[in-house]
Formats: sequence, C-alpha cells, structure tokens
Amino acid sequence: MGMGHDRQHLSTAPGAYFDAVDRRDMEGTLAFFAPDATFTIQSAHLTFEGHDGLRQLFENFFGDYSHIEHNITNIVVDEAAGKVSTEQSCPHVKNDGSLDHVITCNFFTLNDDGLFTRVIVWIDGVSPLRD
Repeated sequence: MGMGHDRQHLSTAPGAYFDAVDRRDMEGTLAFFAPDATFTIQSAHLTFEGHDGLRQLFENFFGDYSHIEHNITNIVVDEAAGKVSTEQSCPHVKNDGSLDHVITCNFFTLNDDGLFTRVIVWIDGVSPLRD
C-alpha cells in the first residue's frame, strides 16, 4: 500500500488542497494533482483534464472571486480504495462584493504517490467553477 492510501494522508490532503486554493496558490494547487488527473463538476457537466485544463479552471476561479474559502464540515476516508470524500461550506465573495455561499461535496481518488487522479465535485446552486 503506497503513501497515497495511508489514512493520515487521505484525511489531511483535502484540507491542505483547499488551503492552497483559498490562498490562490496556483502551483501549490496543481501540485496535488497527477499529470493526467481529471476534475469533473458533476452538477455542471464540466470536466477538465491534466494540468493545462486544471490551470484554466483555477485561473478563472481565482480571477472571478475576491475571497475564496472552503470550510470542511464532513469527511469520509476509504483507506482501502484510496478515496476520500468531503463536504464544504463555501462563503465565496465575487469581485463585485456579493456573497456566493455554496455547499459543495468533493470526491477524491488518490494514486499510490498520494496525488489526486480524479476529483468529482457536486455544488449546491450555480457553480462558481466555469470553463
């Protein structure tokens, strides 16, 4: 069993990832993903592939919001499968100052190196993530 399926890593990786996102740290954010990772916003029927696709996704997200915040309210770890699921309360603020508070659920699959290979997101309301 690789480091990626270690319970400690699985339970802390999402929070560390959201911290990088909330700081708008592009390289730090991308460092969590395997080179061929897929990121799907299931509720918006959008999929981004690889670091190039992810970079575009996060450039838009970082650019559209003056404040990004993910507060994990629930986390479930499946150590054997190398998966972790989280629920977040996200009081994001748009550039115009309006609050865009959404509840999101993320489903992460990690490889043996501890990198995200597949992330699926469900968002309650209009997706703050776009193509």
